[in-house]
This record gives sequence, C-alpha cells and structure tokens, in this order.
Amino acid sequence: MVCANNGARAALQAVCAAVAALATLALPAFAGGPSPDEPLVSIELRPQVKLDQSSVRLGDVAYLTTRDLPTLRRLMTLPLGPAPRPGSPAVLDRDTIVRWVEARSGLQTVDSALRVRSSAIRWTGASETEIESAAQQLSGETVVNAARSALLNWLSQRSVRAEVEPVSTVRELFLPPGVPKLRVRPLANQTQPTRRMLVWVDAWVDDRFVRTTAVVFEVSAWAPVAVATTNVGRGATVDPVVLRGAMETREVDLTTLRQGTPRAIKAGGEPADGSERFRRPLRPGEVLTSAHLEATPAVMRGNWAHLLARSGDVSVESRVEVLQDGRPGQVVRVKVPGSSGEVLARVTGPGLVEVQP
Repeated sequence: MVCANNGARAALQAVCAAVAALATLALPAFAGGPSPDEPLVSIELRPQVKLDQSSVRLGDVAYLTTRDLPTLRRLMTLPLGPAPRPGSPAVLDRDTIVRWVEARSGLQTVDSALRVRSSAIRWTGASETEIESAAQQLSGETVVNAARSALLNWLSQRSVRAEVEPVSTVRELFLPPGVPKLRVRPLANQTQPTRRMLVWVDAWVDDRFVRTTAVVFEVSAWAPVAVATTNVGRGATVDPVVLRGAMETREVDLTTLRQGTPRAIKAGGEPADGSERFRRPLRPGEVLTSAHLEATPAVMRGNWAHLLARSGDVSVESRVEVLQDGRPGQVVRVKVPGSSGEVLARVTGPGLVEVQP
C-alpha cells in the first residue's frame, strides 16, 4: 500500500495502519477452511417438506452449509429411506436423523460445551420434520364404476340379466404423480354368483403397481334353469324322458342357490346322455344342480354284467348279477347264477367285470 507524502503525513500513516489491521482481521474469513470455533457442516432441519420422488434424501429435509463442496454433495444425497405413501405423511424427529447421518457420514455432532472438531456437525432448525409425498386423487366413484363394469361383464356370461349395487364405501385414492390406470382382478371362472361379491381393483401409475382396494356388491342374477315339477327319487338316471316329464325351465336368481352349479334343459329336451344319475332326491320346486347328480356307475347293484374269467390262455365268459355299484377300476361283489357264493371282480367298463387268478 502506498500512502501520500504531504503535510498530513502523520494522519495518513494512522489511517494506513488502521486499514492494515482490519485486513489482518478479515483474512480468516476468506481462508480455505473453517475457524477453530466453526463446525465443518451446519444443518438446518426443515419443519415440513413435500416430495415428488420415491425416496427421501438429507438434502430434501434440511438446509446444509459448508465450505467443503465434496462433503456438501455427499450429505445432500445421503438417503434417509423411502418416501411415505401419498396421503399418509410421515414424521422424522431430529434425534433419529442425527444418529442416521452420524452413522453413515463419519461426522460427529457439536456437543453441549461447543467442543468442536474439524469433522463436527451443528444442527439447528425444527425438532422434527413432516414428510409428505406429492399426490393426485382418484375418486372412489371411479373405482366403483370400474369394479361394477367388470362384475356385470362376468355375470353376463352366466345369466340373462343381473343387478349389482355397491354396499361398501370406497374412499378417494391418493396416488403418486403420473398416468393412473385401474386394473380389475379377474373373478374365478368356476365361481357361482352369490348374494355378496367382492371385487378387487388394483391402481397402477406409469405401469407401476401402487395399491389395491376392494369393492363389495350386492348381486342378483337371473338365468333359465331346470326346476322340478314332481318328485325324482335317488338313483334315477338322468335321461330325456325323466327331464321332460319331471322338469320345467324357469328364470331363477342364481344367488339364492346354496350349492352346486345349476343345470339348464337344453334345446330339444335332451340335457343328458344317461351318464349321470340322481345322488339324492329332488323335490317339486327345487332347482336341479350339480349337487343332485353323480356319474352313473359302470355297473349297478341289481343289474346284470358280463363276467370274463382268465386262467393262463383260457378265458371263460358268463353272465353275473352285480351286488354293489362300481366304477372302472373298482372291485365289486358279483354272483354267478345258480351259485350260492360271491365272487370279487374288477370293473373294466360299462356292464363289464373281470376275474383274474
């Protein structure tokens, strides 16, 4: 510094000395590192944040101050965990964040006596921060309409007309930003309509599953089915004659049936080929369902069957009386005419049994 040399030399020397002293005091402020009493990092916790990404980083919930650029970048991107679900804010207290940051950064926090090391962190700001994810709302009515449409389509394949009414309240869905899409889970094909039916609806955003919700409906579904007009006894064979004389077609609400799949009379009055029989009686007014029927045995008690007996290369055929019902592969008791004893024979087909030594 150069000072003018004139009549006021003494005064100017005093000014120059003062400026030099001030410059000396200011030098630490422009030095490359912190002063002995200054922490490496100062972190000010924010009281509330709103995120539009799926994870939470330290830089999202706090303001960071440091002269060390690599440290700043490292702490800003330090992960704290996944973001909360849209519509469900989460709260993180400062102590939890402090322990997490210290464990993963290697830095220590300033103690109560302000004993500071070069790696220390000073925490200020809120004692806790509320984290909320940015969200879009999807009305509950939209969800119900998607479920109703899918259920009516499923019922149309099993009935001629149907009515569905939602009985559960579906709240608005809070979804992350993006393109939302509802996907209704398919109902099981073998399921029969019931008075109360549950439909699951999945919410996706940008082809990523977010959440699912259920809608309960009260259902009525009518279809033409076979209804008994007279008593049909147990063991009766299901054939066109039986159904024409003992059944009529009526529209019935399928949700009132307790068990079994309803059976309809096909066009021409021939719903069966005699391969089934009634396993239990059918009374007037009852709907014919699969629960009433069973497969007709290959051989039936009281009927005659063709017996084949083998012994080496010799085989003998005879007519025998069947003493019990049997299906292919089962062993049944049969009786040869004129004989007082019984023979065990294996059922090989309709009206056929075989005895092997």
